[in-house]
Amino acid sequence: MNITSARQKGMTAFGVKNEERRSAMKCSAESSSSSSSLVFDGTSMFTIYSELNGENVIFPSFLESALHVCEVSRSHPDYISAHFHEKVGTDQFKQLDKNLPPHQYMNYTLFDSPPEEVFSRFDDLFDSSDIAHPSPQKYAMLSASEVDVYPKNDAALEGTFAKRAKESVDKETKLTKIGLNDRNVAIVVALKCDNALDAENWVQTFGIGNLEKQLKKNFQLAVLHEVKLGLGPMVENDEASQAEGDATPFTHVVYASLGEVEDSIANDAVSLVQQALVAEGIADGSVVHAFKCAFNIAKKGTPCGALPAAREIQKRKEENEQARKNNKF
Repeated sequence: MNITSARQKGMTAFGVKNEERRSAMKCSAESSSSSSSLVFDGTSMFTIYSELNGENVIFPSFLESALHVCEVSRSHPDYISAHFHEKVGTDQFKQLDKNLPPHQYMNYTLFDSPPEEVFSRFDDLFDSSDIAHPSPQKYAMLSASEVDVYPKNDAALEGTFAKRAKESVDKETKLTKIGLNDRNVAIVVALKCDNALDAENWVQTFGIGNLEKQLKKNFQLAVLHEVKLGLGPMVENDEASQAEGDATPFTHVVYASLGEVEDSIANDAVSLVQQALVAEGIADGSVVHAFKCAFNIAKKGTPCGALPAAREIQKRKEENEQARKNNKF
């Protein structure tokens, strides 16, 4: 796919909005102005994958193709870090399986540039995805801004993870000093919400308030993102959105951190959010899943293609060390 035509489609989808959409964005931005000191001022890129299977003559597995894109992204001039996630319950020994379910993985990448410009500053960012994920694979690269956080407690006052990641970058090495805990669960919600009131009251509308109420101490922080630009087959081929004259299936993304919880609790959290979206009439086309960060990818370091093997080696070392400790009396 030609990058210029692909970007033009994305710009049409997100740059020229109808009045209702512009009103929603304006209202949401105004309601979140008090959060400006807590949120990240760059780009949060969420790449979601609705179809992971299909023949690929270049890469033998989906994971290898996705990690290739991560490797290319490192060369973006404004790259901060990437945090490649896998769905809760993923069997690490079946990562090369050819029959992966939808949304088995999700990538969360941070750039120190405006979301409207992140693609134009580095053409290979989209080109690499276009090459690595040929049809029938489907994905969406959602370039978004952080606009609000919940709750605004002491932990939130330290800033979101993305904000702290940017602040941790070493000026000489360009490396971040923090990453996401691979034991912690995050609920990721991507949806379309054009109603101004719903967007303003996202904590209730998107089920986040109920999530906090039900999970209590297991709920940590939720960050609302507003999608500014999106590319990929999931965006360009969304017939429902095209019919409405607004070719975007996603307007917002929520990243809700739960901490270290059992898979059953993570799955219950997904159900709670889904129920809230159904009740509000905004569930159609939404993506709601529980993920854990598999790989923190700094500007430099282990080649992305070697990360699964490196993780397995580290896991075995930890298991062997624990076995030795258990044998000491």
